[in-house]
This record gives sequence, structure tokens and C-alpha cells, in this order.
Amino acid sequence: MDWLDEFYHLSSALTDYKVVQLKGTGVGEEYLDVLSTIIPQDILSELFDCYRSLKVQNSSKPKEQLIRDAILCDAKLGPVARNIIKMWYLSIWYQMPDDWRQQFGKPNQGSPKYQDVQFVVSRNAYIQGLVWEALGSHPMGAKQPGYGTWSDKPTDKGSVISTAS
Repeated sequence: MDWLDEFYHLSSALTDYKVVQLKGTGVGEEYLDVLSTIIPQDILSELFDCYRSLKVQNSSKPKEQLIRDAILCDAKLGPVARNIIKMWYLSIWYQMPDDWRQQFGKPNQGSPKYQDVQFVVSRNAYIQGLVWEALGSHPMGAKQPGYGTWSDKPTDKGSVISTAS
């Protein structure tokens, strides 16, 4: 099954970024590869099926509440969804919680390529992390803003960080 499109749409709902923005990072396939290597296929199917059912559900609740109730608060799907969020923002795979691994993990989880341990997904993923845009910054050592930009007044992109006048 080709899960890439499903992964982008679920990731969009979890991160609050548009699908086109996530595709523009160029790391979606790599994140899905990490996810599908470490997380059992039946759990990924359940996660995507659950999200797909929420999209067609006619409810008076906001989409964010539906996702929180059905996915993020679920003992099986919640930790997986939170790891997806962390991957997109921080470019790090965090080891699944021990209780989750004992209950839902598979023996010898992962492969020689990806193990269920904490690791930075890749150099490019680090550069493309959503955290940089959310902070109104750039990754250290990459995507430099250009000569003399230190003299430009920061722009407020609606972040919690404000500049004193």
C-alpha cells in the first residue's frame, strides 16, 4: 500500500502545516521510511484508517478535538502520532515509550537501517525541521539568512517570542 499521500495528510493535521509545505521540505518520504520501518504495519494501517474515518465524520466538534480524542489520546496510536509531530518539527526519532514497546512493539523492532532508539533522521531533515520556521530562525550552520541581515529588525510571525520596543 502506498501510504505517502496518507502520511502527508495526517502529518498536515498533526503539525498544522499545509500538505504542500510539508512536501516542500523534501523529507516526507524519509520520515515515512523511518516510521514504517520501526512501527508495525498493522498499527500504521490502523492509524491511517482512523484518520481517514475522522475526515469523513460529520461532527460538530472541531477537527483538532476529533484528532485529540481519537488519535492522540489513544494508548496505541497516540505515541506514534506524537513521534510523527516530533519528527517533522525536530527531525529526531524518539524511542517509543517502554510500555508501548512492550504492548505493541515487535521483537527486534527496526532494522539495521533504523532502530527504535533516539536519532536525528538525517542532515537534510535537520535543516528542513519545522521548528526553524516556527521560531522565525534558521538551523545553525545551514540556511544562513545572508550578509547584513543581522541589522534588519525581526519580523513577528505570530510567535510567542516578541521583541521589546
